[in-house]
Amino acid sequence: MSATLDHTGRAGVEDTTVLAQPTPPVPRPRGPQPPARPAERGVRVEIQGLRALAMALVVLYHVTPLRVPGGYVGVDVFFVVSGFLISGHLLREVERTGRIRLGRFWARRARRLLPAALLVLLTSAVVTFLFVPTTLWAQFLREIGGSALYVENWLLAGDAVNYLAAANVASPAQHYWSLSTEEQFYLVWPLLVLAAVWLAARLSRGRRAVLAAVLGTVTVASFGYSLWATTHSVSYAYFATPARAWEFGAGALLALLSTTTGRDGLRRLVSWAGFGAIAYAAFGYSHDTPFPGTAALLPVLGTVAVIWAGSPRGDWSPTRIAEFGPVRFLGDVSYSAYLWHWPLVVLLPFVLGHPLGTVSKIGIVAATVAAAWLTKVLVEDPVRTNRFLDRRGSGTTYLLTAVATGALVATTASGSWHLQSQVDGARAASVALAGTPCFGAPAMDPANGCSDVHAVTDTVNPLFAKDDLSAGMFCLTNDTSTEVAPCRHEVTGATSEVALIGDSHAASWWEAVQGLADDQGVDASLYVHSGCPALATASFTGPNMNPAQPAACAEWGRDVIATVAADPAVTTVFTSYRSDVYKFVGPEGRLLNQWPAEVVQDALRPLVDAGKQVVVLRAVPTTNGVSPDGVLGNQEVPVPDCLATTDAGTDPCAGPRDLRVTPDSIADGVQDLPGASVVDLTDSFCDADTCHAVVGGAVVYWDGSHLTSTFSRSLAPALTEAWLDLQDGRDR
Repeated sequence: MSATLDHTGRAGVEDTTVLAQPTPPVPRPRGPQPPARPAERGVRVEIQGLRALAMALVVLYHVTPLRVPGGYVGVDVFFVVSGFLISGHLLREVERTGRIRLGRFWARRARRLLPAALLVLLTSAVVTFLFVPTTLWAQFLREIGGSALYVENWLLAGDAVNYLAAANVASPAQHYWSLSTEEQFYLVWPLLVLAAVWLAARLSRGRRAVLAAVLGTVTVASFGYSLWATTHSVSYAYFATPARAWEFGAGALLALLSTTTGRDGLRRLVSWAGFGAIAYAAFGYSHDTPFPGTAALLPVLGTVAVIWAGSPRGDWSPTRIAEFGPVRFLGDVSYSAYLWHWPLVVLLPFVLGHPLGTVSKIGIVAATVAAAWLTKVLVEDPVRTNRFLDRRGSGTTYLLTAVATGALVATTASGSWHLQSQVDGARAASVALAGTPCFGAPAMDPANGCSDVHAVTDTVNPLFAKDDLSAGMFCLTNDTSTEVAPCRHEVTGATSEVALIGDSHAASWWEAVQGLADDQGVDASLYVHSGCPALATASFTGPNMNPAQPAACAEWGRDVIATVAADPAVTTVFTSYRSDVYKFVGPEGRLLNQWPAEVVQDALRPLVDAGKQVVVLRAVPTTNGVSPDGVLGNQEVPVPDCLATTDAGTDPCAGPRDLRVTPDSIADGVQDLPGASVVDLTDSFCDADTCHAVVGGAVVYWDGSHLTSTFSRSLAPALTEAWLDLQDGRDR
């Protein structure tokens, strides 16, 4: 399993009115006149056009991603626009007064942005409580609360590299990552401008020159980090503010260094080129495009070109399109449209009870525009222009902001606490039933005489199952780390030890191995790495894998095998992996589903040569759970989510044995390796035709393939019996 990143866009939030200082009239020269500068015209028509275009691209990308595969570049357009407008405002205030009234600036931002943003988040929370399965509440509420505090971008960046968050789905607040990034820009950028002003005074240098140097340095540094992160840490490159600051900086430098000049013909050409660059990125890029990195230069520079060109006149000027009534309207409501469209995409299937169809998608577009207009008229404009708040000063705005934000965060926290109380109750019930012959895996043994083995009983709690991760999952070495840091389970009086090594699917056997250790009076140790079969080779790949991970995995695998081989206390080494995830990179870069037997044997032979018993735990069946009623669409979803969306009385998330039992290269590869054996417990999951997600009142998986702690623990008797049989065979 691997985390995937979802490209989301951003609608602009700044006013298009440009504040210009009053200047005395000057005589008009004779002859042809240059076009009026945007500051003299009041409204930046081209920026309205940019907003409308970017908003349309983002909405269409989310509603019909195959038709606008690079529509996520709308976020870059609006970052540049915001950098230009906000920086222009700050620079004019500095030129006018020599300072920036930070309290007033931040209060105006709060009045402009927060009312609509908090309204949409509150609505999303209410709809979540009413229509969304409880298995998704924890993630949705966490992200709604994080969005209210404007840290959603950091939450998503962290989740994307957190193996335990790999099963997360798109939340109704996911798109707030870009608003969080922008709010962080609003917080830091004025301080940076003030620092540059102070430095200019201290050095007795020209203010604009120092501003250009400071802002330019930050912009270049951010771009450099973005390039590095795009190849080394994709999630942080996409979501982290330092990797995006250069896009704001590009707009800021344009506001500082450039004015619109030149004839209409040249400016028309530059404007069309800018819009064309944005359109090319929107239709030419896709989810597979490394982003942002150098790819983001196209929409960023395209936006810079359009703003620089201003609003050239002429029959073939893009200004005529930007001035078109519907375009200007879309530009006006772009902020609220962005806020509303994504919750509709995510939540409407739960409300309707089926995935989105063509009619539903058209309805989302129409509802987005309608909701955006109502929000602008009834919420945005009244609060933004409220004279009472303006007269009361910044303190009142801050107080109201704190109260509203605190109330929303408290609402999400209370929902999370409610969920946790249910999880704790289900866990206690599970512990009480542990070890009984008809609970969990033992129920599959006909000798126990259990009835309704796959019934969805009161003990089948999807909410608890989603939280019931094996303790082994918290021992994982992640991503490109090569650290060998085992977890240990010690048994009083033990004189020998068993070890479990492998990837996250090996980690989910940890409770079963601990049960064996307790029963047999031996210690147990765990060496596991996410996305890494312990085969000490870099010749493999997996979905969405960091390019540096195979080499790190090979080094980690070699160190683990050497460490375990050198430990005299270890007598048995268990290993396992998810067989259908990794591809072996064969000759000429060909990807092979089956690992060569010699690769497997060469990796594990040092353990055999050291006198260890090597036991391959055949990979457990995997599940591609599909929501029975189709709410989540025809997609792979975690088993708890599958269970939560049905009222079926018998295992609704079961599947055919011939599909769920996949080939296992390690199990096949050790067949001819003396000292190595295979333990196959597939019959604890599957009968003759079907593999199950509910067995003996226990949920088998917490996602689509990793065992729950409860079910892993219930496998201990079968694992112990199989191990003892192998021991007897060795003794004979």
